[in-house]
Amino acid sequence: GKGKYQECLKNHGVSIGKHIIDGCIEFLPGGEEGTLEALKCVVCSCHRNFHRKETHDTYSVPFHHHHPPLPPPVPFAAYYRAPPGYPHMTGHQRAMLAHPSLSGGGGPQPPLEDLEDSDPTSGATTHDGSGSSSKKRFRTKFTQHQKDKMLVFAEKLGWRMQKNDDNVVQEFCSEIGVQRHVLKVWMHNNKHTLGKKP
Repeated sequence: GKGKYQECLKNHGVSIGKHIIDGCIEFLPGGEEGTLEALKCVVCSCHRNFHRKETHDTYSVPFHHHHPPLPPPVPFAAYYRAPPGYPHMTGHQRAMLAHPSLSGGGGPQPPLEDLEDSDPTSGATTHDGSGSSSKKRFRTKFTQHQKDKMLVFAEKLGWRMQKNDDNVVQEFCSEIGVQRHVLKVWMHNNKHTLGKKP
């Protein structure tokens, strides 16, 4: 047969990271069979699909085909506890998840091209803040001479590095003491501000 729809399993607290159900223990249709109102529960106003469907001798949960069937109904108070498989966290752990900056994680990481090795042969000096234990990335510092030369060179290339310019680019980089990828990042970062002609 069609089966009978039992307690409502809709999680009303999903938007705040909780598991909260309304306590409705049986689906009662809100209209005649075959109408749209018949799919809405009079008690909780949820769609019939949120209610556990009981068939002859098996219990099934709509939309959860990848989970094993639920055991027979349990006392009402059990629905206020987190179901098995949900993580049980303390208030502090939830706060750490809600604020990744407090846990040291999260936030976008700079692209690999942006990171500058502390290669002493590059000619550009680097600064990492307060020492080797700092997690700040190296920031390349250019001399004014290097900036002026790179500006002229970038304008000459049209602010783009083409494959056919590789020899010229490599020669320029060794001349001013800057690695190729550092020049590429500098050109990308400055093409909209320095590349615009007044």
